[in-house]
Amino acid sequence: MENKTGSFIAQRRKELGLTQKQLSEILGVTNKAVSKWETNQGLPDVGMLSELGKALGVTVDELLDGKKAEKPVMETVPYEGSLLDIAVERVERKVSGMSVKPRDIAGVLCFLLAAGLLAVQGWYLFIGRARGLVYLWNYIPAVMTGAAVLLLWIGGICMRSLRHIWKKGRVMAATAALLIVGIAVSMVFRQEGREILRLSPDASAVMRLNLEENGRAVLYRQRGVLFAAQSDTFPFTVKDGVKIQWLEDDVCAITYESPDDGGIHQYVATYGDRGGGISYYYVFNAVHGEWEAEDGRGNYAVGVTDGPGAGITVRTPGGTESYAAEECLQYGTLAIVFPRENPQWTLVLNSDCELDESGSGIKDGGTLKLCRVGMERTAPVTLEKAGIGNTTRLISEDIDSGETSLTDSY
Repeated sequence: MENKTGSFIAQRRKELGLTQKQLSEILGVTNKAVSKWETNQGLPDVGMLSELGKALGVTVDELLDGKKAEKPVMETVPYEGSLLDIAVERVERKVSGMSVKPRDIAGVLCFLLAAGLLAVQGWYLFIGRARGLVYLWNYIPAVMTGAAVLLLWIGGICMRSLRHIWKKGRVMAATAALLIVGIAVSMVFRQEGREILRLSPDASAVMRLNLEENGRAVLYRQRGVLFAAQSDTFPFTVKDGVKIQWLEDDVCAITYESPDDGGIHQYVATYGDRGGGISYYYVFNAVHGEWEAEDGRGNYAVGVTDGPGAGITVRTPGGTESYAAEECLQYGTLAIVFPRENPQWTLVLNSDCELDESGSGIKDGGTLKLCRVGMERTAPVTLEKAGIGNTTRLISEDIDSGETSLTDSY
């Protein structure tokens, strides 16, 4: 049977004008395999007979018989027209026989994630730094580099075709070395000085402050998920630590002592707006009127007057204080600190505040927050518009005594 089959294969190949190399390429085998068949040194595998028959334009039975049947089951197809069909069918058969396992999918995902992390690193080195960006957290580049290397190794272990390579001792040692070197190099981009990060209570904003060795304090604002850009520099150097207090989800008060004048200063970082589309407005003008503690006890009250002699009067259990309008320093559109020199109070528009259409007042229901400036722990007081109850508390100045008092008006 071998003699008949081998000779028949050679006969049909020559009739179709094919060389042994061309036939081997169609079937996906070597030249030697075709030569062995034709020289009767072996028969094609059973799984190969159907494909071989199609390539030669004969049936499997004719291949095994070593001759064409008297009534051919199928008509001989010229090579030029059948080559593409044979190749397509061969690819389809291989694809249908493939079984993709979850570990292979996991491996591909690991490779893609690693590539994404490395792409972000590359973008930062060549583009982000030129735009003045820094990583939001100093250790992000080291974490990203380490994660990328580990993901590459995990991906290699997961994939069946690559597992034997990534499990070799030399490859594992190289991966460990790359991990260490990558983390070390990433730390080069770490900023000097002490870094302070604080997440807002509702996790909507991140405050980053960098305290340099010379006492200079630089505030950064978040840009995207991973990056930040320099926003402002404190006017005074910082003596030691700082006190950070979120007065609202979008208002962060930073209090510090300065060796420049020995005094206490405050910087307020704001991340929101209450204007409903108004590009800019003055907090002092928006809060004009009388405000009192929302519990109605009257132990804390604030009066804001505009026009000639505009200013703020604050009444507390410790006494009454008055400040001129020009002594107030506004931060963003949400807070004012007063006075400018040696600040004593911070007044904030709470999140329930909404400016009226003119932008010169707060709609009913809005509240303020008053907080004493100091390095010690301080509890802010929530204020509501006076007159919500049966009495309206008005702050007026006693001209004779020169003192400020709180009177009731029924």
